[in-house]
Parts: sequence; structure tokens; C-alpha cells
Amino acid sequence: MRKRPSRPISDVYSSLSSRVQLGKMVKPDVHTLAHHLKQERLYVASEKQLIQRLNAEVLKTAEKLYRAAWIAKQQRINLDRLILTSAEASPAECCQHARVLEDTQFVDGYKTLGFQESVYGEFLGRLRENPRLVAACLVAGQRLSPEHAQGVVHSVFTSLYGNCIMPEDESYLLQVLRYLIEFELKESDNPRRLLRRGTCAFSVLFRLFSEGLYAAKLFLTATLHEPIMHLLVEDEDHLETDAAKLTERHTPAQQERLFGEKGSEAHRRKVQAAVEANEAKLVSLVNKFIASLRQNTYCFPHGLRWVVSQMYRTLSRVERLEVGEVRSMCTHLLLTCFICPAVVNPEQYGIISDAPVNEVARFNLMQVGQLLQQLAMADADDADPRRKSSLSKFDKSCVAAFLDVVIGGRAVETPPMSSMNLLEGLNRTVVYMTHNQLLALVDFVRGVTTGDQLSEEERLALETLLASIPQSHAVKSNSLELTPSNTPSSRRPPPPPTRRTACP
Repeated sequence: MRKRPSRPISDVYSSLSSRVQLGKMVKPDVHTLAHHLKQERLYVASEKQLIQRLNAEVLKTAEKLYRAAWIAKQQRINLDRLILTSAEASPAECCQHARVLEDTQFVDGYKTLGFQESVYGEFLGRLRENPRLVAACLVAGQRLSPEHAQGVVHSVFTSLYGNCIMPEDESYLLQVLRYLIEFELKESDNPRRLLRRGTCAFSVLFRLFSEGLYAAKLFLTATLHEPIMHLLVEDEDHLETDAAKLTERHTPAQQERLFGEKGSEAHRRKVQAAVEANEAKLVSLVNKFIASLRQNTYCFPHGLRWVVSQMYRTLSRVERLEVGEVRSMCTHLLLTCFICPAVVNPEQYGIISDAPVNEVARFNLMQVGQLLQQLAMADADDADPRRKSSLSKFDKSCVAAFLDVVIGGRAVETPPMSSMNLLEGLNRTVVYMTHNQLLALVDFVRGVTTGDQLSEEERLALETLLASIPQSHAVKSNSLELTPSNTPSSRRPPPPPTRRTACP
């Protein structure tokens, strides 16, 4: 048996000392690691609390935004009602309603609806997520109950789709507009006349959407601010192109001083010269507007571009409609329903804020707007014959080129992504509407279900939605609702929606 060689005593001491030193080094490192881990945990917990606090602030700010948008749109509808349909709403009535809206208080839906709050929430959430069914209801309801349809369209935009503040709501509403083109305009015997009336569901919803779209405001400001300011600065006289109206704007003494003795040849020549001078100024102004339209086409809102291209694509397939007529309808939608209202009332659209619009400037803006509208139907039979002299001085392709840019490109079925993604990832969980508006919407849908305007599939889908909704007393959906009334707001995520209510 071999003997294991023995190690020198010095080597043993050296090995023991190195282990002791290693232990002394490891012990501080473990303490340091534990300290760092503790600090890291505190930092993570602090960051979580900060994120939770920021999320709560975002939700609170978003709720304020929803409420402010709802009140603002109701005020705008109230103003439009006073301006456009003053016979139905007196100034005193509209002023009273405006004061009520300023004092709007929002309350939770369960305080008004009780245990049925979740039932109404589920109804609103499922209806919102079915744009095809919404469009079918609006078209059918327009035929069955036209006096209530416009109020329901307003509720669909302001409440069901929350004024399209969220990208998801904007996408849903664009699909509703596409189905309205298919169900309402395509099936109409005279879609052009229907569109020009401006009272069909598609026209009303398109106007509401374009008025509130942030990208549309940017486009209108970029396009119209400079030419409108030029008009306000340059012209101090009414640009009247009707000879009879031109002379009527002056007293007899002024007429004789400006144009000579009435009835004389010199009077006729001077009046005609004044009309031609005004026409030349108007043509120059309108050309500035058209040039600005072309220059800023790059920032035309993608959502509106998609709607117009879908309209052109759908209606051009209808055999009874010629391509020229379809183009005329698309141009009418762009100019008459979108651009010209902003030309005539630039301050309402935020285009100008640093210059007053007096009576003369308003008249000249209206003249420009009318010429733009006439250019949109320059090839139509119903163009104003009084404008032929002015229209003949324009390039006939000036508006057509703008339309070509808008409807050009590859057509896609799905709506484009919202140009404003600042709120991406934030989901809307409430619906704001008055109690009367809620009941009116339910009664409207129930009336459509009992009618014969829907397909069997659509009728069954609506009956399923209404199965749990209790019967309610009929109310006018377009009433001004001068008394405070609660507003349910529905939450929509997968569990049954919970809601809040607001009351103006």
C-alpha cells in the first residue's frame, strides 16, 4: 500500500487563509446584491403606482373630453336647428335649450335605469358593433318614420359612436356610411336628388362626421385660410353679378352719380361694365380657392377620401347611372356638403379668428361658395343659367382634377386607420345620451323591427337585441328636451356592459 505524500504545513496555512479571505469577500457582495434588489423592488413598485396614477388621470381626462364633446355637439345641433329650421324652433326656445346644455350634469345610468342598466348597455354595445345593422335601421326608419329619423341619426353619432373621438368609433362610423351608400343611395330611383336635399341619413351623418373630424379641420384651415383672408382684405364692395340687384343696392341719387341717367345707353353700359368687373374679381378669387384646394390635397382626410371613393365605386356600378352623374354627386358631396359651408362661415370652423367677417365679406364669401357649387355641376342640366357668363371663364377641368385626386388610388374595403392616433389603445367605456334619447332610439329600432323594410336576417338580429329591453313610452327623438333628463352611458368590453348616465 502506497503512502499518500504529506503536504507541507505552510501550504495548509496558505489554503486556509485564502478561504477565509474569499468568505470575507463574498459576504459583502451578498449584502450589496440584497440591497440592490430591495432598491429595484421599491423602484418597480413606485413606477407601478405612477403608471396607475397616470392611467387614472388619462381616464378622467378622457371622460371630461367625452362630456365636453357631447355638450358641444348638442350645442351645434341646437344652433343649426335655429339657423336652418327656425320655423320649428323659436330663438327663445333655442336659447333656453342652450342654457340647459351649459348646466348639464352627468349621473350614473343605474340611478335612472336601475337593474336594467346592464340590459340597455348590452343593447347599445352590440348595436354599436354592427354597422351594417345600424345602417339598415336608419334607412328603414327614414321610410317608416321620417319625422323621428333625423333625431335618431344625431343620437347615433353623438352617443352610440361618441362623436368619433376614438379611432374605433371612427372606423365603425365609416362602415355605417359605406352601408348607407349601398342601402340608401344605390337603391334610390334618383340618388342625386336625394343627396342634394341633404335630409337623408347619409347626408346628415356625413355632415356631422366631417364637421367634427380633426383632420378635416386641419385640411380646411390649410386650404381656406389664405384665400379667405385675401378676400377680406382686398374687397370692400359687394361683388354682385346680377345687373338688377347691383343697381338696387344704391339709392336713386347714387345710381345717377355712378351710372348716369336711368334708362339711357350710357347707364346700361356702365352697369354692364360694373357687372363684368365684379365677375372678373370673383373669377380671380375662385381661382385662388381652387389653386389652394389642389395644393393642399395631400392633407385631405383619409376617412373622407375613403367615403367618397366608396361612393364613386358603388354608384358607378349601377346601370341606370352614368359615370358623369356619379362624378357630379361625388363633387357635390365634397364641395356643397364639406368645403362650401366652411367658405361661407369660416369662423364657425375655426378657419379665421383674427379678422371680423362683415356683411359685405359674408356676401362675397357666399358668391364664391355658389360659384364653387356651380362648378361642381358645370356639366349638369340644372346649372344656374345666370352663372353661365362667369362659369365660361373657368377651366372646366379645375374641379374635376381635384375630384380625380380624391377618388383615385386603389380602392380598399376596410376603412383607413385614423390619422390621429394620440388616443390609440384607449377604449371608450361609456355612452352619453339623455333618457329621452335612449327611449327614442329603442322605440325607433322597435318600430323598424315591426315594419316590412328589413330583410329576415336583419329583423331577427334586431329582435334578439330587443328581447330583454322593456317596453317604453314613445317620445320624440328630435325634441329639445328642455327639462333635465338622465343619460345612460354603457360600458362595452366582453363582460356585460356597465353604464353611467348624464343628464342635461
